[in-house]
Amino acid sequence: MWGKQLMTIHYERIGLPGHIQRTVIVTLSILFAVILFPYPVHAQVELSGYYENMFQVIDSDDSDYTMFNTSKFRVDFHSGGGEQELEFRGNVNAVVYHGATKFDLAPYLPQHVVDELTQYLTSLEMEFERERIFLDNAFLTWRSGSFRVRAGRQQLSWGPGYFYNPTDLFHKKNPLDPTYEKEGVNAIRIDYHWGIGGRLTAIAAPGDDFESTGYAARFEYFVSSIGYDMAVTYHNVKDSTSLYPMPEPGTIPDLSRLPLTTRIQDREAIGFEASGALLGLGVWLEGNYNIMEVEDDFYRVIAGVDYTLESGLYMMCEVMYNGRAEKEPPYPVDKWMANIRLGEPVGQWTALAGVQHDITDLVTFGMYAFGGNDESYVLNPRIDISIANNADLVLYGGYSFGEEDGQYLNGQRSLFARGTVYF
Repeated sequence: MWGKQLMTIHYERIGLPGHIQRTVIVTLSILFAVILFPYPVHAQVELSGYYENMFQVIDSDDSDYTMFNTSKFRVDFHSGGGEQELEFRGNVNAVVYHGATKFDLAPYLPQHVVDELTQYLTSLEMEFERERIFLDNAFLTWRSGSFRVRAGRQQLSWGPGYFYNPTDLFHKKNPLDPTYEKEGVNAIRIDYHWGIGGRLTAIAAPGDDFESTGYAARFEYFVSSIGYDMAVTYHNVKDSTSLYPMPEPGTIPDLSRLPLTTRIQDREAIGFEASGALLGLGVWLEGNYNIMEVEDDFYRVIAGVDYTLESGLYMMCEVMYNGRAEKEPPYPVDKWMANIRLGEPVGQWTALAGVQHDITDLVTFGMYAFGGNDESYVLNPRIDISIANNADLVLYGGYSFGEEDGQYLNGQRSLFARGTVYF
């Protein structure tokens, strides 16, 4: 399943309509004109960004390899932020797939899932848009004393977890590349902070109408007596992270049948976060209880620990319990497809153990291993290289082994390279 998780971040993004894309292009042209011509307004706008090329090869024991080659161009813009000034930040991304845009899922699914999808004539092919230009982030920030108000397309990430964040219902991570940037969310956010580590946050994320608007709140505080950062979170959103079979007209839905469609339901979640130190180790805990309108309620919790030796070797481990999943394989079709389309975990238990060390001042090597309670595993080596002051290269891969129907299917391989030049 890990091979498809690599592609989730591209699959879920939705391109802008043509007239908005044209607006974005005009905006970029104006920004570049500001750079090239020394008008006074030039001092008011700061521009930066990067060009990135991503190359990926994936294959399995049951298929030939498939290659993906993607270019990404990002322009960041920043203005204001001084006293009595509104601050504006944003970025526009242009992404182009140079090679294949279609992906056959069959070799990367359990055979019982393939058989059922085929039986109901459901497509086993995933396709990406060849070109996308989209507004990634664009928001205004106003500050006054202890208050901060931010409105627009922005990041709303919460939680100390590394490869997954139960208390973050607005973003999804790629577990094999969890630190990569995530697309912004349209929202209004208000923060009030006090003392050392005290903060109260309220968020409204507008949907298509008032009924589909999502709300969230977070109260965090540094408990100095024990040295821990703690937080309580709350979400009330329209959830669209599960699938169910579309029923025939006039019939009752049969959860064993297909085709699958996205289930929209109310979801409330009460979460808790804590991070600090214990016996010289860094420790963190993050989880929530989810109250679902249609599905059964469930818990989702992740806990981690890390430590750095005097030699500089960094070691970490995380364990996640996912109460939304089945206890053991074979996992149902809707869970597998929700993993592909929506990035939802398949198994009930997932563990991550990893080490990282600087080989030189410019090269860092890491080795990570994921495992499930279903005796399936994936190895994930990673190398980060600083090529120059303005250029980086990241190489990582994956190799899965273990039980045939586990959450990490046996015999899948992937190699990923990402080169980035900043300006």
